[in-house]
Amino acid sequence: MPAPSSLAARALKRSAALAGAAALGAGAFALPAHAQTPAPAVEVVFDEPVQAGADFATGAIGLEFGDDFTPGEHDVFAQLSVYGDGWELAPGETGDGACTLDAIPPQWVNCDAADSDAEIDFAFDYRIDGGAPSGDYDWTLLVSVDGTALEPVNGTVEVAGDEGGGESPFLYESTELEIESGSTVGAGPVYYQEGEIPADTAALVYGVSAPEYMLAGTAEVTAPYDNCVDGFNGGPGVTCVVTDFPDEPGSAVTTTQPVEFTVFREVPGPIELCGCSFEVRAVDAAELEAEFGGVPTTGDLFGLAVADGSHDPADFASWGPVTIRTTPDHPFDLAIEDADIKGDNGDQVTVTIPVENLGPADAWSFFDGPGSYALVGELPEGTEFVSIAADESAYCKEFSDDYLGETVPAIEDRDAADFVCIFTSVPRTATYDVELTVKVTDEDADAKGVLQIVAFQSDGHPGAIETETDDNRADLTLNGTTGSGQLPKTGSSMTWILAGAGAALVIGAVLFIATRRRKTAAEPAE
Repeated sequence: MPAPSSLAARALKRSAALAGAAALGAGAFALPAHAQTPAPAVEVVFDEPVQAGADFATGAIGLEFGDDFTPGEHDVFAQLSVYGDGWELAPGETGDGACTLDAIPPQWVNCDAADSDAEIDFAFDYRIDGGAPSGDYDWTLLVSVDGTALEPVNGTVEVAGDEGGGESPFLYESTELEIESGSTVGAGPVYYQEGEIPADTAALVYGVSAPEYMLAGTAEVTAPYDNCVDGFNGGPGVTCVVTDFPDEPGSAVTTTQPVEFTVFREVPGPIELCGCSFEVRAVDAAELEAEFGGVPTTGDLFGLAVADGSHDPADFASWGPVTIRTTPDHPFDLAIEDADIKGDNGDQVTVTIPVENLGPADAWSFFDGPGSYALVGELPEGTEFVSIAADESAYCKEFSDDYLGETVPAIEDRDAADFVCIFTSVPRTATYDVELTVKVTDEDADAKGVLQIVAFQSDGHPGAIETETDDNRADLTLNGTTGSGQLPKTGSSMTWILAGAGAALVIGAVLFIATRRRKTAAEPAE
């Protein structure tokens, strides 16, 4: 099947992780609870230690509200997220409410209790894949009452790992690929056989992962051979099963056929898409049958062969990183134009502010909260803020709350900002209309305001992609005012920097709530 014409169109084909995370950024930027919002005592229960590879077990989320909570008058929502590879949560139901998996990653579960009691018990099932290492895994519980987000609650769950009873005989070479958007590159990541392969080995399983989570859908990894299947360790990628394999300790091994790495043409560049990996593992006959069933031994096969030349084992490591970068000079181009508020004293006026991406690449969704781009505005003198709104492409708010100013990305001259709209992404050729409503208080005022479209950054990610920044800034005037505004006049000086990890967690937490509200409101129209 050919790739859809834009990353936005391909969104439905992404992994469940992206489906949940992308929706979050598009729909929310709620604030933490006000003092009057009741907060519960929280208990999250697992049967610890959780045995890696075991069947599903049932866990519980307990919420107990105090005297400030009136039973039967509040709707309570909770989302549990467990961090670490291999986790899978499943729905559960009690008399208090239900936990579901609805367009979210498999390591998250959403729980609802309408008209709830003061004490709520939710149930969910959970497991973690075999091979997961022992240790304490973090979890976060996000709770809202009547749509208002409370502070996240964090904890850990102990896992008893299934480490497999021995070290792998394989070491891995780092693979780095630079790929032009819209192109495919073939490569065969190389491994080194350091020790003996178990005598009962029936096949070697060679797997390569692909970008996932926020970058799922930017690139794909394929191997169009009869003994290869899509997917790698429960995520995107490819897995090949080789029954005729070399067994030579002290040798480097390469592939006889290339693995294909494709970057879709709408992906911007330069950007690092993938901290991916590859691995090789030996399986015996029983494991081979249980995991793969019959494996072709003839036809167009992916194979392994000893690499030519000598190789130093010091050049290999215990895991195999695969880095995919897009080539430079494939930017997106966010743009806004001047807007003029026309009105007399006392008038309430609405002006439309289009936010565009002129391409050629999509302005991709790089963060799961609070978004990846923002329209920030300072009103012209002689006007008062009334409201700002957009469709589901953005979440808009008056820039007046201390939490918004202190926890969200810091912004130069933020005291001059009056409103903000947060965008998850802006596909190429897309235009999103923002509706700003103000009251005219002095029709003759002559100091103009400023509009700016800005990009979020976090520790240099995603980096400088946009090259044309002159159209990131525009004037917001009252009756054709020509005076000067206060916000910076270049795109680079307005780049937002995401706050620390704690702040990012709080911001990300509230996104879940607003997304749920937005989805619920939209359901009757479907």
